[in-house]
Amino acid sequence: MQKISCMRRNSSDLRYIGYAFSIILLFAYEIATAKYIFLPPLFGVFFTYMIFEYSRKRRTYMDLNFGWYLSIAFLLFAEQVHGFHIFSSIIAFFVFFYILVEWLFSTLKYRITLLAIFVSVGYIGTYGVSSFVSYMLNENYLYFDREYIAYIWIEFLISIILFKERIV
Repeated sequence: MQKISCMRRNSSDLRYIGYAFSIILLFAYEIATAKYIFLPPLFGVFFTYMIFEYSRKRRTYMDLNFGWYLSIAFLLFAEQVHGFHIFSSIIAFFVFFYILVEWLFSTLKYRITLLAIFVSVGYIGTYGVSSFVSYMLNENYLYFDREYIAYIWIEFLISIILFKERIV
């Protein structure tokens, strides 16, 4: 009886169950975005998150956390669901980060415009890299329609809510 009474539930187990449930819901949402056009695919939000995490890693020399790797997995899954070529968002991220991000952080006075730029580059960069790969493989291009502009605006508003404290 003593052995049973010493056993206690650990709250970290519930946290991991919550994380797993959240990840399943996130990927289910991404599958739903393929069917329902009014749902934004969240390219820009995860692209912005990756920029903030990677710049934090370079600034503090700390390891990347689980959210970074989840963002990579989510972007790879999202680009496959929406017809982009594989690794186009990751290539766009590293090209943009190593060319422009430090300059943008140091020169832009209005920090809220950083969020607009990051979300826009999340879509335009992924589209550009995917179109370049399509050109190289002599395949059909995806169309950059008005829906992507609407997604950029919606995700810009979402990123203001989520990342406002990170850009101060």
